[in-house]
This record gives sequence, C-alpha cells and structure tokens, in this order.
Amino acid sequence: GLALAVTPRPRPPVARALPVAVVTAQPVSQYVASRDYTGEVVAGRSSSLGFELGGSLAQVLVEEGDRVVAGQPLARLDSRRLRAQRQQLLAQQRVARAAVAEVRQQLTLAELQRERRRRLHAQGAISREDLDQQIYGAGALASRLAQADGQVDDLSARLRQNDVDLGRSVLVAPFAATVSRRQLDEGVVVSGGQAVLTLVEAAPREVRVGVPPSVVAGLSPGERHPVTVGDRQLPGTISALLPELDAASRTATVVLRLPAADLPVGATARLSLRRRERGEGFWLPTDALVAAERGLWSVYVLAPPGATPEQGRQVARRLVELVHSEGDRSLVRGTLRPGEQVIAAGTHRVVPGQWVKAAN
Repeated sequence: GLALAVTPRPRPPVARALPVAVVTAQPVSQYVASRDYTGEVVAGRSSSLGFELGGSLAQVLVEEGDRVVAGQPLARLDSRRLRAQRQQLLAQQRVARAAVAEVRQQLTLAELQRERRRRLHAQGAISREDLDQQIYGAGALASRLAQADGQVDDLSARLRQNDVDLGRSVLVAPFAATVSRRQLDEGVVVSGGQAVLTLVEAAPREVRVGVPPSVVAGLSPGERHPVTVGDRQLPGTISALLPELDAASRTATVVLRLPAADLPVGATARLSLRRRERGEGFWLPTDALVAAERGLWSVYVLAPPGATPEQGRQVARRLVELVHSEGDRSLVRGTLRPGEQVIAAGTHRVVPGQWVKAAN
C-alpha cells in the first residue's frame, strides 16, 4: 500500500482582542443617596394694603417695581376736610379754655365773698338770706366750671381722633418690600379696606417643597441643603416643617429660607436631599449596564485569563439588579464578584465569549 503523507491543518488565526475600558468592582456596604424634590419660590410676606378710612385718593406715591422701606408713605387720601375740621376744633378749644379760666376766676372771687359773708352772718351783720344767696352763686359757678372743663376734655378727645384720622389718611409700608401691583389711581373714591397696592417683602425668599413624610422625619429646622432655582444653586436653611399633609400629593411641606431676595416669586425650585443609606453592592458607571430580562440588568466582565494570556480575555456576563442610580453612576448587586474587571463603556460592541483586553 501507499503511505499517505498527512499535512497538519493550519490553526485558524487568533482574532485580535478588542481593547475595552474597564473598572474594578469594589464592594460598598452603605451609600449617600441624593434625591431631588420640586417646590416653589414664595415671598416671605405679601400684603394687599388699603386705607382704614374711606375717601378720595389724592396721591399714589409709588409705581409697580419700586422698592420701599418700612414706614415710607405710599399713598394719601384727600385730607382737606379733616384739616379744616382740625382748625375748627383748635379754635373751639381755645375759646373753651378761655371760658374755663374766666369761670375759675369768678369762682375764686365768689368763694372769697362767701367766706366773708359767713363771718358777717356770724356777727349778725347780714341776714341768712344774703349768705344763702352767696353760697348758691358760688355753687352755680362751680357747676359752670365743671361743665367748661368737660367741654375742653371733649374737644381734646375730638382733636386726638382727628389726629388718628389724619394718620390713617396716609398709607405707609409695614415692612421693606417691592411694589408688585398698583390697583388704583388718583381721583378714585375708595372705601375702607379696599386694596390700593400690593407689596411683596424685600427680604430673603422662601421655598416650599412637598416631601414624603418618611423623609421629613429625618429633617430638622436649621439644617442647610442645596436649592436650585433656574441656573443658580443656593444654600437653603430649613425654617419650618409643616406636618399637615397635602390632600392631593400626600406630602408634608418643608419651608426653607434662601439668601437671595431677587428670585422671582412663583419660580420652580429643586431641593436636593442627601441621605446615608445601607446597601450592599458595587458602584459602576451607568453606561456599563445592559438591559436584561425580568427587569434585571447585565454587566460584562473579563473572564479569568486562559492558557495563553497574550490572546486576551473572554467576555463573561453577570446578572445584577439596580439598587440606586445617580445620573452617570449606579449602585448594583447580583452575581458580580469583588475585584472583577467590568467593561465600563461601549457594551454594544461586545458579546459574551468575545476576546477583549483591558485598554487601561
């Protein structure tokens, strides 16, 4: 027979290992979770102001957007009638005081004459009738004096009321504020209590945020937490925790004071709360996660090196569940083991069993 020479079949070329970025799985037993809650910027105080008295609006001294200080006059009623009344009361008061002085002098004289006639009557120089007449005259003057004093007191009380009414005819700012609305103009007849201006307190703004009751239980007044309004992040200080639950959202309200007074009332604010929580797992880049079945996730790891390490390492799959996610990083737990090298990005380019090598 013929001997056949067997030529060994050439080995297939080794596929070039794909370079991948990896991170090492480091276990943690607790983590700091940051959660955001949305609320609204509100003014510390907002007041609609009106006069206690009715009358014709003579002057409005401010415009919308003006800043005012506490005690600053804002508007005035026409007070000409009150000022005329004051002049009339002052004139009547002067007359009444002059009358009091005159009657007091007459009474002093009458009392001296009465005492003199008492002595004369005791000596038998005058009749009892003359003495009684003098006693009656002095008594009548005392009554007139009491009546005149009462009239002075009445006029003084009316002047004090006039002063109060004149004060009430000027509307003043109860606190430092910004004029947010001007409801009326000059010449309008207003009634007592009718709103003329609306003020928003020019003080640090407040933020009211709805937070689940379980989270509120871990908060305390005086704590500082970051609050974001638009593109500004500000330190918010908790000033109150309102226990009443909102009927619609079933949340409690956290009130925080902000240092800035120039924030628009009604703007959306975001409160960030960081809490330390227990949780076994591994922090991985969120890009390392691949959606798997039944709500789980997969991560790809480098399998242990084979007989020929220069060939690279194969990709292995690990099932994990998501514990907590914060944007670009996620906490996971599952079949992943400490120290394993996890493919951090580009997971769409690899499949289990593929040869890869760590690029970093």
